[in-house]
Amino acid sequence: MLNWIYAWLAVLTILVTVVVSIAAGKIAGRVGQSSVGAFATAVALAIFAWLAVMAALARSGFLSVWDSRPPHFPLVPLIALSAVVLIHRSKLFGRLMAATPLHWPVAMQTFRIGVELAFWGLFLAGGAPAQVTFEGRNFDVLVGLTAPLVALAIARFNLGPRAVIGWNVLGLAILSNTIFTTLSSLPGPAHLNWPGAPFTAFGYWPFVWIPGLLAPLAIFLHFFSIRQQLAVLRRGKA
Repeated sequence: MLNWIYAWLAVLTILVTVVVSIAAGKIAGRVGQSSVGAFATAVALAIFAWLAVMAALARSGFLSVWDSRPPHFPLVPLIALSAVVLIHRSKLFGRLMAATPLHWPVAMQTFRIGVELAFWGLFLAGGAPAQVTFEGRNFDVLVGLTAPLVALAIARFNLGPRAVIGWNVLGLAILSNTIFTTLSSLPGPAHLNWPGAPFTAFGYWPFVWIPGLLAPLAIFLHFFSIRQQLAVLRRGKA
């Protein structure tokens, strides 16, 4: 069963990378930044290179040394989150954001259903404690389930910006709870007195791709959508 779970998460991550790359290319084409194919290829190569680095670090055992000081594992999400901040602060970002349909970043959050199924499958196989799944304290699947409905409401029924911002803030709150629960389930000094064995899957491939790409992507999309909706509100007041 574990092999199927690993395959599922690996395929999901690759599909998400392809979708994000194609979307980025189409958005860049809208603002005349470059050809759709060239920009999509550049984004895909950058993400796949990062995926390969994470896989190599996990395969080497570097990330699963939980008693190191400082611990090795936080290096992965810190690099990913730093990239999120740099992208949001770039000059090109504003132009790309303005050219992106408002429902796109919301619809993309649907991938979180697949991530939660991977957590649940790992739990059923004995590789994860209950609290990191939707049977415990991880409610992130609710964001994935509601994402297509909210995206449809934006695209077809002009759902107001305040409602969309509220959904994104709630999504960030749910994700924050998930991150806290997961990180406090890892081995080490931050581990809380959860039932069951510590959660170690993030030190191994392909689960390292969750904190290294998928979780930061979810954060990126939430802030992307919030900034879009704030711009809508500002235009309405102008």
